[in-house]
Amino acid sequence: MNPKDTSKPHQDSNSTFYDGGCLGVRVLDAGHRYQLGSLDGEYPQTLQFVKRCDMEKPWRFPGNTNSYAGATLQMVIRVLLDRIDYLQQQIWCPENWLITKLLQLTIWLLEIRAARRHKRSYWHGLRYAAESPLCKTCGHTTCEHAEIINHCEQSQPHTVLTRIAV
Repeated sequence: MNPKDTSKPHQDSNSTFYDGGCLGVRVLDAGHRYQLGSLDGEYPQTLQFVKRCDMEKPWRFPGNTNSYAGATLQMVIRVLLDRIDYLQQQIWCPENWLITKLLQLTIWLLEIRAARRHKRSYWHGLRYAAESPLCKTCGHTTCEHAEIINHCEQSQPHTVLTRIAV
């Protein structure tokens, strides 16, 4: 396969990656919206990624004909990092250290990819990529919208998530 070939076929809407009864993952809008089965529950959960569309410059978001708000991969991976940290506090496990590093590496690679696509350099480390505030415009840690990051409403610059007691 040609590494520069980006014409990878997507899953069709309403297809299922894993059909394990109520624990399946169903594609509702390829690359953007998923229905997740619910463990210990009967109602499915929805995971929605941001979908952008630019009718004047369609090459910016190829194949997208509509748009809606949602999370980015980096946001979801930060949730996974918080979850693995929570599990590590419950029952310590040596694999959790490696899982944490791999998730941080994934975010770091996503940041490097974005920087390369926008002809910027990215010299920050794993923790910076995984823990720094995200730009409200593009969702990255370093970008041309950098002034937005400096005016972030977070009280602490390296807070990943704010836990709310219910």
